[in-house]
Amino acid sequence: MKKIKVIAFIAVLASFFLGISINASASSPSLKVNNVYTTSKNVSGTASKGVSIIVRTANKKTIATTTADTQTGKFSADLHTSFKANQKLYVYARRSATSYFYRIMIVKAPTTTNATTNSGSTTSSSTTSSSTTNSNAGSKLKINEPTGTWRSGNNNGYRVVTKFSQSTGLNQYLYKDGKVQKKLINYASYKVTTYNKAFWAITYRQRGQKNYERFYLRFTDNTHFILVNKSNKAVKVQFANTPVHYYKFELVK
Repeated sequence: MKKIKVIAFIAVLASFFLGISINASASSPSLKVNNVYTTSKNVSGTASKGVSIIVRTANKKTIATTTADTQTGKFSADLHTSFKANQKLYVYARRSATSYFYRIMIVKAPTTTNATTNSGSTTSSSTTSSSTTNSNAGSKLKINEPTGTWRSGNNNGYRVVTKFSQSTGLNQYLYKDGKVQKKLINYASYKVTTYNKAFWAITYRQRGQKNYERFYLRFTDNTHFILVNKSNKAVKVQFANTPVHYYKFELVK
């Protein structure tokens, strides 16, 4: 009789701890990372949508950061240094200080086949089509964040002013002949996804709104960017009732 009670007690304990393990696992972000080679220019993969991606060396030095796409979960974090074969990289998917998951990636020496595969898997077709065109500009870019006030060129008297701030978020205004006509984006929280040094996506949600919106930009140098589509092609845009126009923005402060 005592033996039966002991077995039952152990079974209860086992189910209790198993339940905790399942709950903890369910709260952690998912993370899949593509192979990293000595020739890789970025670390890419798929994670839970919208989580922060952090790449660190074995001595805990952060070497790259980005954010997983809020719709697909895909990410690509640029590497600005090369690594030797068999070095370890720690790739984290982080939702909060207490909710994260990481994988240890061993850098591999590429074979001819692997080098080709890695190039294709870490660079989307849209980025590849523009990488040659923008290689010279991209190599000189040193901008890491969009913080500041960016003003568009003149479009029949209209200008768009976009402000990125760590304290007030993303705000955007439409001007006509120097006077504010309309606020286009209102105190939005935003995230930056960098596909390469020049090609970025800005995902934002305005104060009081539930839905996220997104636009893409390409830096032509450290103080100018143009609006592009998700294929990194320049596009004409209409803000409110303005004429459709190709917009180029300049950092003014």
